[in-house]
Amino acid sequence: MDLNLSAEQTILVESARELLGRRSPLAAVRALEAAGRGFDRELWREVARLGWVGLTLPSEGGHFDLLDVALLADEMGRALFPSPFVPTVAMGAWLIDAFGDEEQRRRWLPRLATGELAVTVALAEPGARSLWDPPGLAIAGGRLSGRKLFVPFAAEADLVLVAVAGPAVVAVEREASGLVCTRHDALGGEPLYALAFESVSCEPVAAHPTALPRALDRGAVATLAYLAGACERVLEMSVAHARMREQFGRPIGSFQAIAHRCVDMRSDVDALRVLVHQAAWCLAAGEAADVAVASALAYGLEAVRRILRHAHQVHGAIGFSMEYDLQLFTRRMKAAELGWGPAALYHECVARAMGLG
Repeated sequence: MDLNLSAEQTILVESARELLGRRSPLAAVRALEAAGRGFDRELWREVARLGWVGLTLPSEGGHFDLLDVALLADEMGRALFPSPFVPTVAMGAWLIDAFGDEEQRRRWLPRLATGELAVTVALAEPGARSLWDPPGLAIAGGRLSGRKLFVPFAAEADLVLVAVAGPAVVAVEREASGLVCTRHDALGGEPLYALAFESVSCEPVAAHPTALPRALDRGAVATLAYLAGACERVLEMSVAHARMREQFGRPIGSFQAIAHRCVDMRSDVDALRVLVHQAAWCLAAGEAADVAVASALAYGLEAVRRILRHAHQVHGAIGFSMEYDLQLFTRRMKAAELGWGPAALYHECVARAMGLG
């Protein structure tokens, strides 16, 4: 596995950083949250025109893989870019392309690649311990009844891919009769919704036993990449604050207690990114990826918590101020950590793979 970026990947990362810094500054993130909007449709179509949304779809001109998706997600995390990139690109597009029939691919993938169609994925159910719990929602007579929780961007998405008993995945049009969408009062700034299905018409997309677990792996890796980018930005903010803030006539970064926290953050960010890239590479190469994904999650979810703790210790009280940008990162990163946790679940997965379970 070569983790050095190719020339093409370097261009992808540099262009993403330039565009997101210019078109999605943190002021825009604040404005979207204050307005209650999930994401900017115009900007979503713009990034689609750059090929980001059809990145892994050969039929739509894409020739990249999940590692490239992770590189883009990393840059989005640095900017806290509000978008359905993970459910649409890392999960939804892959499910439709790999398991949908020819008519479904023809109907949805071109619109998805141009940004006309946004996809979300409905996974969690009431009482579930984690997203990996087998879905209990069942189809009866081609119709779906039940509930899903914590569905990202559901009110703004055009197509909902729903995990159902089997396990399998079915598609529901967002405007389908009998689908009720209610926004959660959630910690993070990006919207999560509860979906109630009342005899809603649906169509099967994937029934293969590996479809849902592999989609979850891909979503987890893309989310961890987003968190790695966010952690990098939090580290930069912390170092800048440590250089600027003075106590006892000298910058606080000159004190060992502060400097060592920043070093620990640096180590965690680098380790997280390597684990994410390794898991993405395994998935893209078709290698056995269960241990790589579980290792990334086990380490990454705890690393995010450590990095945020160190960042707030460096910043002190100002880090909790709503006027200061650190809280934007804290809330979103904590929400993602809780959404894909608990970390102990992934420690158990790795332990079993080591023959300890």
